[in-house]
Amino acid sequence: MLPEDADVNADVLGKAFLAFPYGSFILDWDGRILVCNRRAERSFCPFSQSGSGDLAGTCFSKLTLCDRDDVISSLRKGAAAGSVSFPMAAGNLTAPLPDTEFRISLLRSATKGERLMLLTQDQLRLTADRLRQMNEMRGKLRGELSTAKDANAKLQETLLSMEAFAHAAAHDLRTPINTMTGSLQFFSEHYSAALPQTAREFLQHMARAARQMDQLTTELLEHSVSTASGTSFQEVVMADAVSEACDSLHQALQECGAKTRVYGTGITLQADPTLLHLVLTNFLSNAIKYRDPARPLEITISMEGTGREQWALSVADNGLGFDPQEKHRILQPFHRAHREIEGSGIGLSTCAEICRRHSWRLTADAEPGKGAIFKISCG
Repeated sequence: MLPEDADVNADVLGKAFLAFPYGSFILDWDGRILVCNRRAERSFCPFSQSGSGDLAGTCFSKLTLCDRDDVISSLRKGAAAGSVSFPMAAGNLTAPLPDTEFRISLLRSATKGERLMLLTQDQLRLTADRLRQMNEMRGKLRGELSTAKDANAKLQETLLSMEAFAHAAAHDLRTPINTMTGSLQFFSEHYSAALPQTAREFLQHMARAARQMDQLTTELLEHSVSTASGTSFQEVVMADAVSEACDSLHQALQECGAKTRVYGTGITLQADPTLLHLVLTNFLSNAIKYRDPARPLEITISMEGTGREQWALSVADNGLGFDPQEKHRILQPFHRAHREIEGSGIGLSTCAEICRRHSWRLTADAEPGKGAIFKISCG
């Protein structure tokens, strides 16, 4: 909109505004705004009524963070250079705008012959600068991504090497441990009667230590299998997996007089049968190991779900339980809730690793003296 008293030829104004589609001003030689386009109003006076001409007659310095004399001086110098930059004020915005560059072209009034200045916001250069910055950032991110990929590949290689070593070490330790355990048992059976009481006690301590070492290497071997072995997913009926786990520990359950209840059927899931069996037997073995001697052991296995993608299985017992504050730490390697009871603290961390590889969620909860519950779920 061109104000009636504006000393600007309409044809010149029209050509200028057609040639410059970005925020544009026409100023007199003293920096007063004669006219501006709608883009300029929206950018630098965002709450003025578009096309109202509210900026007409205002010194351009009012839109900047500079004083009037500095703005007029910069405009006149910029007219010779072809461009000028100003820190623009916020107008009705909440924060100042960054330095804005304008291109300056000199015009001449058709009626009075005065020099006028056409200011156009240099969006092309701004866009080019932003594009350059984006390309630089993209190049930097590509470099960082490549470095991260290389580091990840080296880390994976190191982990595989460590897992292979742990598996081999645990496997190779079994032979000398079995030899030592067998020798101690033979010695105890044939020669302990002739030994003094103190010697027989030491012999019992050595036999117990050998059993603990054998258990530790067995659990280390299971843990290495859970992390290093390939996963063979198959369709598994959960009820059958639970039945097989209970059968494998039938003698131990019978010896401690355990009563096992199983609820729910019909869950079919994709899992590695060997690793799932390892999880279930670990849960049952823990229930046996940490039972309360003051009462018969009761184990409740519950299955529920609607299909392969959404199901849950829980194993609850009425044993010693543990402090609920340790329910996260108990899933970490070598953490033991009851140090007075023999154990390595590896079993549950193995279960956690198996669940992670299957994208299952494993949780543990308990109440001291009342039992514990372990739950795996999907979906």
